[in-house]
Amino acid sequence: ECKSIGELVVNGGMENINNNKPSSWIFTNPLGITSVTSQGRVHSGSWATSIEDKSAIEQTIPVMSDGCFYQLSFFVRGEGSQVGLTASVTFETTTGPVNGGTITLRQQDIINSDRDFGFYQLITSKSPDNTTAVTIKFIVNAEENQSLILDDVSLIVA
Repeated sequence: ECKSIGELVVNGGMENINNNKPSSWIFTNPLGITSVTSQGRVHSGSWATSIEDKSAIEQTIPVMSDGCFYQLSFFVRGEGSQVGLTASVTFETTTGPVNGGTITLRQQDIINSDRDFGFYQLITSKSPDNTTAVTIKFIVNAEENQSLILDDVSLIVA
């Protein structure tokens, strides 16, 4: 039986910072990940996270119930027009990873005007019976010197 237990992401608001990066997240190419606090580059609170080309940020959340649908939501904006993103939800199961859902935003399709953010969400497929965790991951592809700003990431039982 699937139970709603509130917000599952730790530090989804990107407010807890360690070494100029959001704590509780895992990074691919950590040099391309930085916490930012400039006006117009934060959706809410004081901090957001900048992710450069070929960099990714992810979090794996242990779950106690299976047969659940999850809602992933987040706010993003491009620092430049040539910024793309793949956001995915993967169910970690006793027999290997299973794709739960993906949002792909092509370069030039992400809002990049000052202070404006795009809001995106997806509802996953039903989690398999042998699900032990859910991994959310954000992978950025961008042209040179351009990046994606990510803020207010949420994962809840739908």
